[in-house]
Amino acid sequence: MKRLFVTTSILVGLLLAGCGSGDSGHSHGEGSDHSHGQETQTEQQSSQETQEGHGHPHPGEDESQTEEDGQHSHDVETHTDHANDNETGSQAAVVESEGAGAVTHWTNETELFMEYPEIIVGQEATFAVHLTRLSDFAPLSNSTVTFALESSEGAQLSVTENEVQIPGIYGPDLTFDQAGRYDLTIMISGMVNDTMQVNGIPVYNSASEIPQTHAEEDPNLITFLKEQQWDIPFGTQEVQQRTLTETVDATGEIMAAQNSQAVVSAPFSGIILSSQNGNLPVVGQQLQKGASMAVLNPAIQSGGGDNYAQQFINAQSELELAEASLERSKRLYQKEAIPQIELHKARIEYRQALTRYQTINEVIQVDTAAVEGYGKSAESYRFALKAPLSGTIIQSYVTPGMQVEAGQPLYRIANASRVWLKAHVPAAQQSRIANANQAAFRVQGDNRLYEVSELDGRLISRGNSIDPKNRTLSLIYELDNTQNRLPLGMFSTVHINTDTKENVMAIPQSALIEEEGNYNVYVHVSGESFRKQRVTTGIEHRGWVEITSGLQGGEHVVTENAYQVKLASLSSEAPSHGHSH
Repeated sequence: MKRLFVTTSILVGLLLAGCGSGDSGHSHGEGSDHSHGQETQTEQQSSQETQEGHGHPHPGEDESQTEEDGQHSHDVETHTDHANDNETGSQAAVVESEGAGAVTHWTNETELFMEYPEIIVGQEATFAVHLTRLSDFAPLSNSTVTFALESSEGAQLSVTENEVQIPGIYGPDLTFDQAGRYDLTIMISGMVNDTMQVNGIPVYNSASEIPQTHAEEDPNLITFLKEQQWDIPFGTQEVQQRTLTETVDATGEIMAAQNSQAVVSAPFSGIILSSQNGNLPVVGQQLQKGASMAVLNPAIQSGGGDNYAQQFINAQSELELAEASLERSKRLYQKEAIPQIELHKARIEYRQALTRYQTINEVIQVDTAAVEGYGKSAESYRFALKAPLSGTIIQSYVTPGMQVEAGQPLYRIANASRVWLKAHVPAAQQSRIANANQAAFRVQGDNRLYEVSELDGRLISRGNSIDPKNRTLSLIYELDNTQNRLPLGMFSTVHINTDTKENVMAIPQSALIEEEGNYNVYVHVSGESFRKQRVTTGIEHRGWVEITSGLQGGEHVVTENAYQVKLASLSSEAPSHGHSH
């Protein structure tokens, strides 16, 4: 039995690879001639089975009988109910059907889809156990899986599997010595470490004891096989209660805070000689306050007369003379050689000269020690422009050898340890942002959602007028950026909080498929069965959307590649059960 299971599973894998599993069923066309090594009558029977939706032999099923009547030999494929287990985070699965059956069961780590045949004492039964890791919906492999069964009368049975020929599908062969209801414990170690419980699996003394009931399958269910799910990016999410906040969306920009940036301009007309500027700072380079940015040699003459460099030298000379004059006046006054008014006049001249010098020196940011020898050599005819603050060069207009005019911008430097997020709110939405203190945003190229609060942010400005050009209202948030995660100049999408709703039913927005103005989702009913469900939505928040009708808590909806399930529902050749175990 196990050999048959493995062989047929490999054949199915090859067929899926050849026909394109991502297409959710392939079309042969009316005029096509596809031979699969079967007689014409067999092909007609197989086609009839596909149209009836019963082409999936289950473990322990009589294949010849399946070909004759196209019916399942088991009573019903069941999607068992589940409830939350507070201690383990798993959901209990209870088998309620008789005879053969199917179980779908989720824990926090793993999804189980298990099919088993009608089990009779003394006859080998092969289980088809599909195991999926929920973190990435990958089929389990390289894992040790132990299947332990115990009946209410104390009978026990256990088997361990370490290898699989098809990732995700384990096929333990079990032979029971005693009839009864068995509880199955599945223990997984490897890709995940998890334990699942399935209760009430029936084992009979003979075939005559098996109930002869048969439950019709729901014709509205859509089949999307495990092999197809594993072959594409796929995911589901449990419908759950969440706290959602209604938001207003706005465009935004990361910019330097106004008090943490500066433009360094040429204080006088001059030239940036290549010979003296071999290591000019570049955009992105970090500089400390006072570091040399460029060496500027003054022009011989500016348009307005004396150039700025000459003004600096004159100011320094006037300060030196005023300082010497004040000291002389102090000595003469102590000897009563001059009146007090002369001393007072010397003090005023000194203060005027000092103020003029300090003003010029603040603008030029030169090293005064180098000016002592100004004019004595060619090297002395230069001024080093210094960084006014510690930060990053964000713009550079300097090229070695260029001549500059007084006031011409050379660099823009900014300290990006704290930045501004400037949001532009559409004028039509301004009435909804009465409380704009809480917001979140995403920057281009980064899927992470940043909360303003987590970046030690705060709202520092709210405009009180609408910009006439773009019809927006501006909000400015100040953010901590010591980790340099927010590059200056990056655009962003800003979500500004408004009203909050607690304990609403919610699903990821990616689960929604819009059709003619309505929203549908695909509910994961059981391992390979899905149901299309129309829903009505409410508020949206941080990638989640409120569901006001159509779903219940605990259901699972497809959140990734739901469109592939939709394509499977449109395929006329998609079988209800299309692979063999």
